[in-house]
Amino acid sequence: MAALSVGCFANVNNTNDGFCSAHMHPKGCKTAELKYSDDDVDMNNYIVPDNLDISQIVEKITKGDGWFHISGVFSAKDAEMARERILYHTHAEEFLEQALDHHTDNDELHNKFNGLVWALVNKGKIFEKMAEHPVILNISSIVLGEKSQISSLAANTVLPGKPGQLPHLDYPYYRNFYPSNNPTIMDSAPPLAVQFVTLLTEFNKDNGGTALRPHSHHQPRYPEDKEDFFKNAIQVEGNAGDVVVFAGALQHCAMPNKSKMIRAGILQHMAPVYVKPFENMAEYVREDIKERASPELRRLLALDHPYPILKA
Repeated sequence: MAALSVGCFANVNNTNDGFCSAHMHPKGCKTAELKYSDDDVDMNNYIVPDNLDISQIVEKITKGDGWFHISGVFSAKDAEMARERILYHTHAEEFLEQALDHHTDNDELHNKFNGLVWALVNKGKIFEKMAEHPVILNISSIVLGEKSQISSLAANTVLPGKPGQLPHLDYPYYRNFYPSNNPTIMDSAPPLAVQFVTLLTEFNKDNGGTALRPHSHHQPRYPEDKEDFFKNAIQVEGNAGDVVVFAGALQHCAMPNKSKMIRAGILQHMAPVYVKPFENMAEYVREDIKERASPELRRLLALDHPYPILKA
């Protein structure tokens, strides 16, 4: 893991992007010593893995089993830059250390840990770089349209001992969105979401790598039968810097972390421009970021999308 010294508790929310070096916690804090700054992010240096076949990936996530593992999409340095900022905002190492000191998975502080970090674009340029990776943009353009947008960009960090999730479908494939008298309506619908998971740590079966049920996206159904899901699911394994892409309608869930290591990843949920995004990204991204936004970031935030139109 990246070396990180954390001496204060910043708010993990949609607006606070400050570090202790610039903002003081009301109770006082030390300077957070981050190894990397925005100046270390090279926006012009992307890795495109050798022999990568985008058409094969598109085929797999649409007509095939619904998912694809792409190795080595981000460098070790990029993964480390993202990881240290996520650990800063979650204080994961601090929670883990105190939980281990108590020698129990039920430690009160451990159970209060919230590993989700939202509004990543506000929290470091490295997250802009990751969101704009040409492989991600290319796949999204083909599957969802050339104006496809970020529906959500967040990070999830899972401590040892944390339980997994129930099997589910991601937005917008929620049960209550389906017409009650026509549950098969989505079977012939175009794809409404693609999920990109960027691994910031190793994912394996011990630390709860994501479970996916292959081919379940062809007939989008909420996985009511948990036993049936787990009987037919596979578990993602990979290294920091890898990206796992899967159809938004694919049944999946995070598994329990039974290891002694932290598991962390970035969740980039992409949707067509005609689908209302899960997060109001364009609203809470900082104005200075919008002003200097690249064409790719403007597209991802749908800043130039004219709808809805106000007609007087």
